[in-house]
Amino acid sequence: MKLICAEYNSDDRMSPQVIGDNALLRNNNDFYYPDFTHELSCVPQVVLRACKLGKGVSERFASRYYDQIGVGVRFYADSLRKELFINGLGTGLASAFDDSAALSNLQPYRGEDLTYSLRLNETTVFENRISALPVGIHAFISRASYYFMIKVGDLFFCGNPFCYSKLKVGDRIRAYLAERCLLDFFIR
Repeated sequence: MKLICAEYNSDDRMSPQVIGDNALLRNNNDFYYPDFTHELSCVPQVVLRACKLGKGVSERFASRYYDQIGVGVRFYADSLRKELFINGLGTGLASAFDDSAALSNLQPYRGEDLTYSLRLNETTVFENRISALPVGIHAFISRASYYFMIKVGDLFFCGNPFCYSKLKVGDRIRAYLAERCLLDFFIR
């Protein structure tokens, strides 16, 4: 299984990135602030589970390649990213470290336009509809399948350009799908 993640730049342009399943944080386990960074941010995600093998999937057939949905939160070690960039190195490590991708339980999905949101402590910091993703789910799956073979069980982390920064130890993170809390954990 691999995680195929939507990565956005400052111009809202997206490219798919693959990270290993070592990045998964499951079962609402707490996230431990890594000691290799002093700045941490996160991005709320809609997550889809691949149910079919595919390569070069046309956008119009992409709905056949997923069957479950959940929410996720991707963590970014911002100070590490800056350090890697300054030294002319790739910055993928800053978002692909152990436990950097929290994942909720998945549920059946048939293409409804659901809302998803992120709450930090008791404040909603992000809320949107799936249809408002800058790169739609089907376009993302099609683009990703151009570069990577989709396998059953792969997870599509359909992110967005929104990024909440300045996370700290003690913060409580909750992610919702259609007003149902699917993720609830703390930063330790």
